[in-house]
Amino acid sequence: MNRIGVAGTILLTLLVLAGCGSGSANSSNSDQARIGLDSVDGQVGQLRLLSVTVASPGARGSMHIAGDNAALLLTIANDGKADDVLTGASTDVAHQVVFRNGDGPPGPHLQVPVPPGGVAILREVTGPHLELSGLRETLRTGFFVPVTFEFRDAGSVTLKVPVSTYTDVRPDKYLEPVAVTTR
Repeated sequence: MNRIGVAGTILLTLLVLAGCGSGSANSSNSDQARIGLDSVDGQVGQLRLLSVTVASPGARGSMHIAGDNAALLLTIANDGKADDVLTGASTDVAHQVVFRNGDGPPGPHLQVPVPPGGVAILREVTGPHLELSGLRETLRTGFFVPVTFEFRDAGSVTLKVPVSTYTDVRPDKYLEPVAVTTR
């Protein structure tokens, strides 16, 4: 078989295998992690939970130690015509899930409004985010944590949330202009 035929056969096989593993757009299995990414998406009612992840524990090889806290990052998009509110979140791997704004104290109650046609952004550890408080076990990069999110109107959804992989390279590092000096 010539090289083009071999390459075509390999490409066709990969496409078939990729098709076998993908669900339909209406799949009820909303907690599948995307290949090569450190987050998961989910949906409950008209609410979409986007890029849900437990923040990286730090430098490569490090971990979140039992007893510590870990940031839970996500964006919630409301495709409906009525507002909703994230009223709770829970997981077996932490004593509680709390709302924090940067390093501020945890809020007394989890109440995150999600306006109709809008989003609630809980993505930055230096800003508003959720936190797994009082970890009951050690979490390592690549592990998955089941987290249940509860909404006032939409109900609840449980996702298998990955602990993100550490990267020491800023995504924008290579977009900055490079100064060239000549002698």
